[in-house]
Amino acid sequence: MATQLHTAAVVYGPGDDADAALAAAVQVLRQSGRTVGGLLQRFGAQIAACKREMLLQVLLDDETIQLNDPRGPGVQGCILDTDALARATMAFRVAVENRPDLLLASRFGKEEVAGGGLRHEMAEALIAGIPLLVPMRVATLPAWNAFLGGPGEVLAPQVDAILAWAAGHCPSRTTWAERRAAAETSR
Repeated sequence: MATQLHTAAVVYGPGDDADAALAAAVQVLRQSGRTVGGLLQRFGAQIAACKREMLLQVLLDDETIQLNDPRGPGVQGCILDTDALARATMAFRVAVENRPDLLLASRFGKEEVAGGGLRHEMAEALIAGIPLLVPMRVATLPAWNAFLGGPGEVLAPQVDAILAWAAGHCPSRTTWAERRAAAETSR
């Protein structure tokens, strides 16, 4: 018997701001009484040419984890701080254990494609049936589909698309009209 996966990829390309759309959707979902857990990524200040701070908001307690290793303005290689990634992984694991109404992963990126990062914890959330939203670049979508074992649901990086998906996967005590009005006031 096949199990329905309650997950969607929020696929973005150049010029899209998936993080802003997800942040706005999280605010609306919280206002509607849903518990949203996981990690919300955003970018901070420029730290080197083509490099910006990578910040993760832990949604259950609003802690911020800085994912980049601050190595100075001349840095050219990978700036990912593996210790910070380990702390983020533990925070995500705690979110999975708390079984929120909706779980948000920060990304399905290079680390996850390679078999690390949050990959194991995402699998645990899917097996547990927790609705999961995962932002990713268009180029990562084939690896995501391979991880799922087939094509998964894809959303545009837009608040309305995210909220419509959540309405079908995370029942709430408010109506769609109430959520839409809350979304309009949050903009």
